[in-house]
Amino acid sequence: MAEGKDQIQKVPQNERLVLKLDTCIQTYTWDCGLACCCMVLRYLGKDDSCVYTSDLEELQCGQSIWTIDLGYLLLKYKVKVEFTTVTLGVDDQYAKKPFYMQNFDKDADRVGRKFAEASQAGLEVSKRSLTMSDIVNHLSEGNLMICLVDWSLLECIWCDRVKQQCLNWCGHCCKSYQGHYVVVCGHDLKKKKIFYKNPSYDEEVCCSRMDRFDKARKSHGTDEDVLLIYTQSGEK
Repeated sequence: MAEGKDQIQKVPQNERLVLKLDTCIQTYTWDCGLACCCMVLRYLGKDDSCVYTSDLEELQCGQSIWTIDLGYLLLKYKVKVEFTTVTLGVDDQYAKKPFYMQNFDKDADRVGRKFAEASQAGLEVSKRSLTMSDIVNHLSEGNLMICLVDWSLLECIWCDRVKQQCLNWCGHCCKSYQGHYVVVCGHDLKKKKIFYKNPSYDEEVCCSRMDRFDKARKSHGTDEDVLLIYTQSGEK
């Protein structure tokens, strides 16, 4: 889908904003990040038909996809992106975390190299923790963001009430960290809500309270990873 004025609903910062984009449903349990990239690419009017084939093969990450892999993927499509994180590389503590431990040794080496080569490749990586004000300001300029969250902590106040299956990809029954990527696409400052697209369910948009969203994105395991996407209408 080509980007158009109808996709960006500009409103004063004290009101509600939602950026409209098509849903791309993940196919497996491990490809939520790829599905989020597809949503971003379609929003920007770019062809995403190779994401699951040649693009994934080129990343050489198999089914263990880290945020920096997604950054390189978007860079290939000439998307203006900034990767913010509180950890430049891999946190050694994750070797004992069930979500990471199966592929940790192999991932740590590969991901470490990608961080080291990021600047030369043209991927901007910043070590910083985003505030909610940073997130709101970014969205208010008509920009999207891909965010790594602990899905066991993130809510959808609409789906929780009317269709629990929206959360069934890992669900609130999970007691340990469960990494999941979502596309953040809007906010309501008056009601203190964040809107996001969940690639695990075909829902128009999901909604979380800002404090719950903050808790989920800052959970140990996420490194507070965020890919800030800059559209033509909302350049950095």
